[in-house]
Amino acid sequence: MTHHSDEPTIGLDDATAHFVTLETYHQLDTSLAAHQPDTVRQLTFGDLLAAATAPDTHAETIAKIGSNAKQASRFAALLRSMAIYTQPSQAAAASAQMDKRTGEQFDLELKASSRHDGAHFLIIRIHKLTETTPQHLYYCHNNNYNFISLSSVHNGVSQVMVGEDNLVIDAFNDPAAEFFIK
Repeated sequence: MTHHSDEPTIGLDDATAHFVTLETYHQLDTSLAAHQPDTVRQLTFGDLLAAATAPDTHAETIAKIGSNAKQASRFAALLRSMAIYTQPSQAAAASAQMDKRTGEQFDLELKASSRHDGAHFLIIRIHKLTETTPQHLYYCHNNNYNFISLSSVHNGVSQVMVGEDNLVIDAFNDPAAEFFIK
């Protein structure tokens, strides 16, 4: 090995100390990375728009929206701006179980199946049809957003069958819930 006079020299003890420091840093960094929870990616406007436009393929994003109040507020504003029809929260109902929610743009009606099999029919009556075909009924209940794909609309009426455990039933019975048709 050649020795040049312009190369800095370091003693064996100093080199060992530097090596131990670097190795300790590397082990600490590896340990911290292994024990840190994955950071949650912030939802972008594009994510919110995709969820509002095609909820069937972005159900996971819609679920994430409800876990963050700021995102839920942004999503609500986006839905309101994109919705064909909206039905804001209702005045408090006299009874815990409602069978109809009336609104300026559309009414919702919930009927239990006559066969008593746990099925319910959600009937949507749209007051004034537009050229845009409604695809989904979004609803916000307890800061969680969900949706139901609508059947085709005939003479301003769409009907969807849901099970007795479907979240839309709780939302329907909560005067504070909001509904959007898009």
